[in-house]
Amino acid sequence: MKIRTRVVVLLSVVFVSLALVEWGVGKILLLPRFEQIETDNARTAMKRIDYGVYQALGELQVSANDWGNWADSYRFMRDRNSDYARENLSLTAMRQLHLTVLAFVDLQGRFVWAQSVDPVSGKPLALDLFASPSLPADFPWQESLRHERSGQGLIATDHGVLLAAESPVLDGFAHGPSRGMVVMGRLLTDAEVAAIGSRAQTQVALVGVRGANGRMPQGLVGLAAAGADDAVAITEATTQVLRTFPDVYGRPLMTLRVDVPRTITVRAHSTVDYSLAFTIGAAVVVLLLMLVVLEHTVLGPLAKVTRHAVAIGAGDDLTTRLDLERSDEIGALATEFDRMVEQVAESRRLLVDHSFEAGMAEFSRGVLHNIGNAMTPLGVRLAELQHRLRAAPVADVKRALAEHATPSPDAARRADLEEFLLLASGELADTVSSAASDAEVMARQAGVVQNALTDQLRSSRGGTVLESVDLPALINQSLEIVPDACRDRLRIELDQSLRSLGQVRLARTVLRLVLQNLIINAAEAVRAAGRDRGTARFTATVTSEGGEDRLLLSCVDSGVGIASENLECIFERGYSTKREHGNLGIGLHWCATVIGALGGRIWASSDGPDKGATLNLLIPVPASALQSSEAA
Repeated sequence: MKIRTRVVVLLSVVFVSLALVEWGVGKILLLPRFEQIETDNARTAMKRIDYGVYQALGELQVSANDWGNWADSYRFMRDRNSDYARENLSLTAMRQLHLTVLAFVDLQGRFVWAQSVDPVSGKPLALDLFASPSLPADFPWQESLRHERSGQGLIATDHGVLLAAESPVLDGFAHGPSRGMVVMGRLLTDAEVAAIGSRAQTQVALVGVRGANGRMPQGLVGLAAAGADDAVAITEATTQVLRTFPDVYGRPLMTLRVDVPRTITVRAHSTVDYSLAFTIGAAVVVLLLMLVVLEHTVLGPLAKVTRHAVAIGAGDDLTTRLDLERSDEIGALATEFDRMVEQVAESRRLLVDHSFEAGMAEFSRGVLHNIGNAMTPLGVRLAELQHRLRAAPVADVKRALAEHATPSPDAARRADLEEFLLLASGELADTVSSAASDAEVMARQAGVVQNALTDQLRSSRGGTVLESVDLPALINQSLEIVPDACRDRLRIELDQSLRSLGQVRLARTVLRLVLQNLIINAAEAVRAAGRDRGTARFTATVTSEGGEDRLLLSCVDSGVGIASENLECIFERGYSTKREHGNLGIGLHWCATVIGALGGRIWASSDGPDKGATLNLLIPVPASALQSSEAA
């Protein structure tokens, strides 16, 4: 079979398949999507109606709260004064509030005053709920009445559905004890339903209300049993959504229906048909044109370019070139592709080099900063030890011993020498004891330096090692590697929450260096505030975020505070407000980097300058570790 014939057959199959696919996509995928859009629109409309119903209840709740927290209402519930009833409890007031029902109920559930009016004629209306002298014993708002809580909901009456809200009667200052409750209600008439639909810009109808026998209308029982789920019915012209609303007892009371015209589906059918016809016509024309030009101008060269592109994408060799010498667009495409491959190869080399250099520089800078923090107290203590040793009276003792060893007839002189040697021996003993204590501390600090180096080396080779940590002990360990000047400037306060957590599995060595940086930062903030001494308070709690337990560790200092515009940039590399003291802006950036590597985050908060600051660490912790510590 000739290539041209193969191309004709192939293209014919392609275009026929394309037409079939488009038909299938339109009928099977697109049209159901449009229908789903209409259904979603209808459900959204029902949500707006639902919101409108509860907005109407909310408006009643606002009025009920206003009347309930009114000093005159409070006095009325105590003395039943007629002036209040004459001036306020009138048909005019109820019409102004668009109320069907207004009632005052005492603490025993008895009606102190109640009135119902017809929402259309304004004449008195007898509702079964207010026909008895008190609320039913099982009425849900009885519990609210005893506990001074507000409530709202739907109530079934012999005249239809009543939107009702209640509020405790308080003294005008929202204080109790409550002397009862005020109940306001409005019948859900056709006009009220239409108003709710108008606000929601949706056509809505009340299609079912539970009758006096306590049953829903036939055909809506299944919807009521479905609970909060909406029922969707699709007709030829509309999409209908029905939702059942419960009364204050939680029982199905009424059903509202939203009707949305199916204009989207109708237009979608027309669009799909037109698109299919256009595609078939265009396919025939394009097929004839492509047969003329494809074989000599496109298929061969394009196949070569495609094969080369696939080989480059699938492999790792960026040295091969296409070198397709053509003067048309495919030749230009091939030339550009070769140039792009060359640029990608060069960019990859630079990226690898820069990534390596940046990683090494960042790693070295963090290591040097932490080692420098650990070496500072070691150097200070060593200088102090050298000073004490130089100040020791060694030369004087040697001269006194030499003179004492020489026979001297002067007994007083020998007595003075012996007394001097005795005192000098005590002083030397104190110096040696102090030097031994300093040497022990320096040995521990040197061990911290060695451990830091070891941990940094380990972290460069593998994952973070988790250890069981006692948070107060970890903070005390961090204090040992803090410079004396910083430690003397701070009073460390450990909240009880630290001890209540018990043992927590954490990256101990990393967190210790982070805490060291936070303590040094707090001391520098106290110094910047111009105070000789301040506080740094640590608190801890465990939160749950995304189903994962996280430790929230906070350090609150009494230092100079942080301006609001600097709360985020203090964690940027190189940022610092203390340049004159040799600070490189590495500490907090390093803390943010390592905390991020642990899967956590760090942030700062402050009430402003001279009001202190809080640094918060949020670190993931294994749930098993927390459970074991709680069990212990």
